[in-house]
Amino acid sequence: MGMSMADRGAPIWNEKRDRWVSVCDDCHSPRFAREQLQALDEAVKDAGLKYRETFKVAEDLLVDGVLDPMPKDLCPDWSGQHLWSLKIGAYHDGEAYGGKTGESGEFRMSNCTDVERLCFESVGYFQ
Repeated sequence: MGMSMADRGAPIWNEKRDRWVSVCDDCHSPRFAREQLQALDEAVKDAGLKYRETFKVAEDLLVDGVLDPMPKDLCPDWSGQHLWSLKIGAYHDGEAYGGKTGESGEFRMSNCTDVERLCFESVGYFQ
């Protein structure tokens, strides 16, 4: 579960939210502070949904063979590999995702394909 899916009503979040409201109430009403925090929670959820939708499209393109996992004209990543940069952890392990069993890629924020760039930007800039 990512941060965008975290239960903001859980006790730990309520404690943190109360602390933030106490900081904000020097200048704002507690109601205003709570409304702003709720709006931020909704923005985080929206950003998470956009990212998951974008990532699913890229993943489907890769599995269908439309997307080149790592074009050879791009330089290798920091470890010297030509791994598809959207592969994260064991979930994207194996040949179906453009690598070998036991490999998992890293996000490449530059020198990547347009699809990878759009997926990264959906995380980094749409939030």
